[in-house]
Amino acid sequence: MTKEGFIYLTDSGRQIAEMIYERHELLTAWPVRLGVEEETAARDACRIEHVISAESFEALRSISNKEYNVRRINARICAR
Repeated sequence: MTKEGFIYLTDSGRQIAEMIYERHELLTAWPVRLGVEEETAARDACRIEHVISAESFEALRSISNKEYNVRRINARICAR
């Protein structure tokens, strides 16, 4: 960390940070959509994002992407 408080990451450190951030975003959004308060969902996501397996996360991401695409298609159909 610099004296100004900046942190510089290596390329591999940045990849890890981006992976954890993506996990956090998805793992926060899911419970919120199910009615969990955002603060609670974010706190839970902070715990889960570090221990979830790559396989489980990929399955959740895949389902999330499919749901997003279905909502987009439905919105286009309803707009007609």
